[in-house]
Amino acid sequence: MNVLTVCFPVYNEVRFIDSLIQSVIGTFPVDKQIVLIDGGSTDGTLDKIKAWQEKYANIVLIHNEAKYVSHGFNLAYKNTSSDYIALMGAHAEYPGNYFQKGIEILSSGEADAVGGPLIQKGKSGKAKIIAFCMSSKFGVGDTEFRTSKKRSYVDSVAMAIYNRKIFDKAGLFDETLLRNQDDEFHYRLNHFGYKIMMEPEMESVYYVREDLASLWKQYYYYGLYKPRVLKKIRSGIRIRHLVPAGFVIYLLSLPFFLMVHWIFIIPLILYFTLAIVILSKGFSSVKDILFGLLAFITLHLSYGIGFLKGLFK
Repeated sequence: MNVLTVCFPVYNEVRFIDSLIQSVIGTFPVDKQIVLIDGGSTDGTLDKIKAWQEKYANIVLIHNEAKYVSHGFNLAYKNTSSDYIALMGAHAEYPGNYFQKGIEILSSGEADAVGGPLIQKGKSGKAKIIAFCMSSKFGVGDTEFRTSKKRSYVDSVAMAIYNRKIFDKAGLFDETLLRNQDDEFHYRLNHFGYKIMMEPEMESVYYVREDLASLWKQYYYYGLYKPRVLKKIRSGIRIRHLVPAGFVIYLLSLPFFLMVHWIFIIPLILYFTLAIVILSKGFSSVKDILFGLLAFITLHLSYGIGFLKGLFK
């Protein structure tokens, strides 16, 4: 039996799949199983996976007809039997000690789930600006794994490794959630008293979306499904979840407020001023700063609009 199962949901990842597999194939433990869960790729991803399978017998390909992460992970869980199981992202690269350190922590009993901080990077100039914004508390709030590198117990963590035993009590991923399924599961773990740790030595590189349209879609769906998550696990509500929706309501109401008094424009002026100050610390080009403003606005409006729509669904 394998000590560890590493699950990677993939879909049209031809640009990332080789570096992804290369970053994990030779790492501890050697007897791990790598499960690639494909959601219907048509760009050559499957051909690359099959080429890797010819070299390594421990690479398994699963076809996920439902396409979504929750379905794919549950399918992989039911078809494996390792002591530990991990759900990882395909747009990422992992340090050589990632799984070794994670299993050390889990086997010691310090935590029941563990992951590391994200170094958010972009492969293009615009993506690098998006990565900067997503690494800022102004951009994403106090999400620990995006903005902190301190070893601590956290509400949620990216790229988690789990002790398989926790699923007996907490259950599997909620297949009604097409986004935020790992957040909901982590809030559920907190509810049952399980401990989630963020370990700085497990820091991984995550490649962000490369354009504003893709970023909008990503964060819109994060916002859309968040109310359903918080309805299930009310203890998971944090101020950062509500602020973008409040910002959207403020903008929609601003024309009416301005008919009462000009002072209501001040919060918007402060928003842009703070955003420019933050961006000026990372970029000197006016063009880059302006794109960064658009990235911040995209993060906040897409999530806020999605959240408000999700409240009424």
